[in-house]
Amino acid sequence: MKSWKELLLEQERLHPKMQLQDFFKLAFQAEFGAEHAQGDIHETTSRLEQELSALTGDGETGMESLGGGLCRLHLRGLREKGLETSTLAGMFRATAQKKRGSHDGMQSRLEVLLDCCREGALPFPVSEAQSAVRNYRQQGYPAVHHSAVYRAAYAPAYRVVEMSYWRYLEVFAAVDRALVVRKSLTVAIDGNCAAGKTTLGSLLASVYPCNLFHMDDFFLRPEQRTPERFAQPGGNVDRERFADEVLAGIRSGKPFRYQRFDCSRMELGEKVTAEPRALNIVEGSYSLHPMLESAYGLKIFLALDGEEQSRRILARNGPALHRRFMEEWVPLENRYFRELDIPSRCHLVLDCSKVE
Repeated sequence: MKSWKELLLEQERLHPKMQLQDFFKLAFQAEFGAEHAQGDIHETTSRLEQELSALTGDGETGMESLGGGLCRLHLRGLREKGLETSTLAGMFRATAQKKRGSHDGMQSRLEVLLDCCREGALPFPVSEAQSAVRNYRQQGYPAVHHSAVYRAAYAPAYRVVEMSYWRYLEVFAAVDRALVVRKSLTVAIDGNCAAGKTTLGSLLASVYPCNLFHMDDFFLRPEQRTPERFAQPGGNVDRERFADEVLAGIRSGKPFRYQRFDCSRMELGEKVTAEPRALNIVEGSYSLHPMLESAYGLKIFLALDGEEQSRRILARNGPALHRRFMEEWVPLENRYFRELDIPSRCHLVLDCSKVE
């Protein structure tokens, strides 16, 4: 991960016509994230649609990292990927609504900027930079626009969003394409333990008005945990109850109830009421068992190599549970993936080994 100083100097190389004002904007976005998204989601989407429609000529595409899990997501090229304007607006609003950063953190970033000026790494006289920083601090570090010089040179058109949205942009685009032709879509996210299934499910739920169901709520009850059951590939989850309570409920088109398994008491716990929605997300291992897969319009597999999987489980669960995961649960999952050939049944297979 690049340091703030490295990001500053990278931006200067990419945009040599940057003014101090543009560096202040960069620091603000890196520290506080997206500027406030005004209005409701419909207004945010409408403003974004107007900007997309007005784009002309060449300009930047892809993304630029701001550090701290944030990036500038450039608007050019997004429509060609199949991403809906409302989805991008949702990413922007979800990012903007998260509280982050501080004035102390902002001051630290500007001190690094001043150090770069003193070292000659940035092309601004030290006295000029010091005066500008002092005035900006006295104003309370407000959000600022790009300078006229920057706008003329680079025609910036982007939104600040969490980096995770960029990493999974292919998934969001696939969901959008499917929803164009379907009134209702159920998506399954299966894959290796610690690959990020729950994270991806939560990201989708932060943008779309959808249901999010977790396969962890359907662990086997004690009486179901027999040698015969565990001998089945994918047998260590209650897929029958999930099909009867959740998938059948979605198909019914009416409000339905299902029970979550309570691991602390090893029995069924609270009943949850849900209503079918245009988008329903199912995340978790064994969600793509052949008994269930006909319910899904989009099937996603998150892959993770064994070494990175072990590292993540150790960091997440500690040494004691790490051993149990690696000796008991991971082999069961791998057998399920292998014997039922789960990845080959999916529309998307994403390598998450380098995604935190």
